[in-house]
Amino acid sequence: MSGRARAHVESGQPDAALADANTAIAVNASTPNAFYWRGQAYRRKGDMDRAIEDFSRAIAQAPQAERNAYFARAQLYSAKGDYARAIADFDRLLTVLPDNKEIQQQRQQAVAMQAELAKAAGGAAPPQAAPPPGAMAGRPAAPAAGNQQVEQAKQFVAQGNNAGAVANLTQVLGGDPRNEAALRLRALAYSRLGRLADARNDLNALLKLKPDDPQLLASRALNAAGMRQFDEAMADAGRAITLDQNNSLAYLARGLVKAGTGKVQDALADYDHSISLNPKETLAFTERGLAHIGLNQLDKALLDFDQALALVPTNLVAKSWRGLALMLKGRADEGLVDIDAVLERSPNNPTAQLGRGLAMLTSSQYDRAIAAFDQIITRAPNDAFPHVLRARAYLGLKKPDNAMKDLNFILSARPDYQPALTLRGITWSALRNYDKAVEDLDRAIAQKETVEGLFARAKAQEALNHADKATEDFRKATQLTPASVFDVLAQAESKRKVQELSKRVPCGNGQSGTCL
Repeated sequence: MSGRARAHVESGQPDAALADANTAIAVNASTPNAFYWRGQAYRRKGDMDRAIEDFSRAIAQAPQAERNAYFARAQLYSAKGDYARAIADFDRLLTVLPDNKEIQQQRQQAVAMQAELAKAAGGAAPPQAAPPPGAMAGRPAAPAAGNQQVEQAKQFVAQGNNAGAVANLTQVLGGDPRNEAALRLRALAYSRLGRLADARNDLNALLKLKPDDPQLLASRALNAAGMRQFDEAMADAGRAITLDQNNSLAYLARGLVKAGTGKVQDALADYDHSISLNPKETLAFTERGLAHIGLNQLDKALLDFDQALALVPTNLVAKSWRGLALMLKGRADEGLVDIDAVLERSPNNPTAQLGRGLAMLTSSQYDRAIAAFDQIITRAPNDAFPHVLRARAYLGLKKPDNAMKDLNFILSARPDYQPALTLRGITWSALRNYDKAVEDLDRAIAQKETVEGLFARAKAQEALNHADKATEDFRKATQLTPASVFDVLAQAESKRKVQELSKRVPCGNGQSGTCL
């Protein structure tokens, strides 16, 4: 039964997994695997407390063997913000797996977050209380009926019925256009509906009432950043910070501007500061996770998406990107659980559709992957990542000319985009133009050494009969920690090549060549 529970978890059927795990536990309560897989089922359903309890029971039954349970529990403790317990579990794992890079990195993240929270507890200003419903500058409170509609609208927003909230609040504002509580709430509901221009109108009206309110300025900065009006967003965020240096939302907005204008590393500093001031803001963790994705730091991104979802389990942006990051890490089954969950609620979610296309790509369904990426690119023609993935699919079909069109399109706008440079180098090799391949791969590797980049350059150098350079790159590719599923595949090939070259040029035999 515990084996079947595992199969159900891995195929995205947590309810069926729970039923089988419960049966296994009823038959024999001393079954660590059943508790572990029931914990994973609870985790997939978003019930972290029950998941932690089951992982703890699995550990209690087999404390020396349950490494997976320690790791899973540590991740959930991190997601809940219980960093001391997370660090303790990571430390326990490192006593038996001292060289595991993933455990080391996640422990470092937990330590960093613990330190940031400690700083916040010691120096952050207390949050300002929200004004009472109906409070207005220089005017009496809204009528009782209006207050009731505002309260009902609050419930609608909490339930995700933002359209219902807008309808209620529009009635209130029809009779009382300066009702601050209604304007604030309608701006929020409009934002969640993606109606950013309408939200901005309400924020403008509020700022006429309160021109020096830092929270309203920060909200308008976020709105402007979402509309890619970066100059306006930066001006509002800067003014909000001048008025209140502890305004977490303003730093978040400024980070969005920096990320949106290509300054991703600078954006991270603002996201970090925003989170140190308010570690309960799901959007800050989501945006920091996206920044880590942009820097190809998938492990850090996963931690942020986990934290964002711990705060708001219905955060579809974080869930879709967590699924995509898991798939890029090679954890396709786990990633598809998130992707499928998002597509059930939002069938046109572009990130989830990208994840579905990636699943097709990594399972060699190249024609289907191209069809999926075509749809995404039609809606967002300037988005670089779908073009790169479609180019990979074209290479899988042995159509390098098609792949080159996608890559040249991206690199014409972003000449230093590292993933596209790496893949164009691989495409040049497919076209047997190895000098150009090395040129592109040199530029990509100068930005960041990746397993795939080194392996691709080694192959090109080998084709150019530069045996020493090829051997050096193959060897370095075996030593790096893979950051993606494509790195994993490239590293396996690199190890095979190193073994092949070792047999071809044994050490100490007097032949020319490089000793491995």
